[in-house]
Amino acid sequence: MSKLRKKLNYLQNDQIKKKWLDIESHDGLSTKAKLEKLVKSSLKKEKRVQPSNRPAPPPDPEQHTATEKPSSSTAVPGVMVREFSYPLDRKYGKFSLNQWQEVTAQQLTVTFGPEDCEDSHIDPKGLLFFDTETTGLSGGTGTIPFMLGFGYFNGGQFEVKIFILDDLSKEEDFLTEVDGFLESRDFSAIVTYNGKSFDIPLVETRYILQRKRFSLSRLPHLDFLYPARIIWKNTYQSRRLGYLGEMLLGISRGDDIDGSQIPAIYFNYLRSKAFALIEKVVEHNSLDLVGLAALLLTGLKYQEDIMHTDDEGEIFGVGKLFEKRGDFEKARQIYDYLKVQAMRPEIVEKAVRGLAVLKKREKLYMDASELWQLLLNLQEGSSDHQAVRELSVHLEHREKDYHQALDHVRKSLATGSLTEAQRLDFEKRLKRLTKKIAALEKED
Repeated sequence: MSKLRKKLNYLQNDQIKKKWLDIESHDGLSTKAKLEKLVKSSLKKEKRVQPSNRPAPPPDPEQHTATEKPSSSTAVPGVMVREFSYPLDRKYGKFSLNQWQEVTAQQLTVTFGPEDCEDSHIDPKGLLFFDTETTGLSGGTGTIPFMLGFGYFNGGQFEVKIFILDDLSKEEDFLTEVDGFLESRDFSAIVTYNGKSFDIPLVETRYILQRKRFSLSRLPHLDFLYPARIIWKNTYQSRRLGYLGEMLLGISRGDDIDGSQIPAIYFNYLRSKAFALIEKVVEHNSLDLVGLAALLLTGLKYQEDIMHTDDEGEIFGVGKLFEKRGDFEKARQIYDYLKVQAMRPEIVEKAVRGLAVLKKREKLYMDASELWQLLLNLQEGSSDHQAVRELSVHLEHREKDYHQALDHVRKSLATGSLTEAQRLDFEKRLKRLTKKIAALEKED
């Protein structure tokens, strides 16, 4: 009975009711026999319906995130396309998408680094936002990206175009349709969220298996996951795109689906051909794309002026991003601001540490040592081993104050919280300082 019940789950409710009323009227059959007859007749009818003969699903009755109802079409047998339009004047969090007009190529270079931007002047208005939905989360040749979503700015709208593989045997046609779209527009770069590790390698593998070339490989690839981790590390407990979209941008995910359920949902859809099964997956992909564009815009606006946010964690994250990109002056300005203005103790400590590192880089060793000492004072007795080491180095090699340097080293060794590498380093310093002090005392 469990196998019959499992098969019944793949059938449409209205079909079941109609056929069951007819079959139930026949006497002389057990309930099990009636169920077997119901499943057999229903599955036969379902097999006769080919994807190419099915009408495209109707538009959503309402779409709270898009101004227009999404349009759908069956491009070729086995391939479905869904399109959404989002207004640029709608706010996502603090900013509306029409502020994208103010974004510069230089801002993209600071955010992603010159190596990703290839020192080129990428046109921000020509970016292509890219996301996939797949049959698995582990990658590899056995994982198929069955949904490829693209978002881009077009006139007064942010357009989303989603390609759905409706038949696993039609993957070549599916990729050909995608190629047609990519070749129809002149995109300047692709933007993903963890695309370097997952989406792009996976899609490239499918192209190779179909003996095709993935045209997006020629474009600069800007993966926003890494900058996002820096900017929001000290503000949110998670840096997942959906989480940031809900917490930071106000993109509701109340009725969203769990990403881990998407492969099973897709396989159920292939068996039943009930579009309602994957409708939420399509919306999920579309929201990820507009969310990615809005999240990147938010990071770029913070970079433009930290006063766009009053969150100390975000402000420090922007300073850290400037530091990593080599703009030490802007990083120093942000750390100086937080050192005085921040209310969260952990942010003050991070800002002081950042300033100390920058001062050391500039060879302003006395200023750096004062900041390392301030860091120890802020921590009220707890031993910051990095600060202790930096102070002991400064006192030993520049101030020649071996006794104070030795005192710092002994305090750290006494904490018992050192890693093995730190312990060996401090023990080596202890021996050297002890010898230097003994030599001085012998001279006296």
